[in-house]
Amino acid sequence: MAIEIPAELSAALAVRRTALLERAMGRVLNVGEVGLAGTEGHYDTIYSFIHTPGEANLNAYVNRIRELLAPDAMVYFLEPTIRTGPLGRALGLGGQVMRPMTGLYLDRDVPQTIRRAGLFITDLHRFEIASVAAPLRPFVEVWARFPTRSRSELS
Repeated sequence: MAIEIPAELSAALAVRRTALLERAMGRVLNVGEVGLAGTEGHYDTIYSFIHTPGEANLNAYVNRIRELLAPDAMVYFLEPTIRTGPLGRALGLGGQVMRPMTGLYLDRDVPQTIRRAGLFITDLHRFEIASVAAPLRPFVEVWARFPTRSRSELS
């Protein structure tokens, strides 16, 4: 599903997005440009920029990205997420209320889903974008990879 992004949201994320794109190494997959359907092989760098709100099954989406990651690869997410804690869960109800009108899933914890998929989060930055509607304000920038194997596992 193509997501219509408000201009003020695109402008607010432009610097972060550019900085992440500069980190690309090896074989690169930008999910927003080509999608996941029919994608084959393994990638050294995978990007997901404001793509999760259009995914009905977030677990399947993140698991598919995990399947496409090469062993020493990095995946970068720049996505709306819910706030943490009880207040976040309560405010997540706003995302559920908006879903019938917008078709977007804005009431999910993206970092938690990434961890459940078996990926290790190396960097996590939570921030808000004040210039957009409340359900789109909380964002997360996540860098994730496969967990590093311990020395005992390597022997």
